[in-house]
Amino acid sequence: MHEERHASGDRGTTGQISQLYKLLADHRRRVLLHCLRDTEASLSISALVTELTQRDDREPSERDVKAEIAVHHIHLPKLADAGVIEYDQSNQQAVYTAPPQVDALLEEMLVTASPGAHKPSLQE
Repeated sequence: MHEERHASGDRGTTGQISQLYKLLADHRRRVLLHCLRDTEASLSISALVTELTQRDDREPSERDVKAEIAVHHIHLPKLADAGVIEYDQSNQQAVYTAPPQVDALLEEMLVTASPGAHKPSLQE
């Protein structure tokens, strides 16, 4: 019986790790997490999109509207669903809130994930 509880706990941890890897597979979500982890205050979507633009070494453009839409409707909600941020959609503000054990996993994963390794479309 003890083994069954241990096995189900392992599945929960494995599922959480798998979910974190899926989140971090996207370059933009890694950048968003870096920005939010480095700031104690909440950040606006526009500040986060500006950071994405700067990290991609490109000038602001019309594409930033698409990036802002993707950040608002895709990336931040996914991070919030995973429990690593709180996202107030009505005020368009996000803050990093990962619990310590998840924060430790994210720290390790973010260090090993190179920022430009995989740049999927904004729609992922």
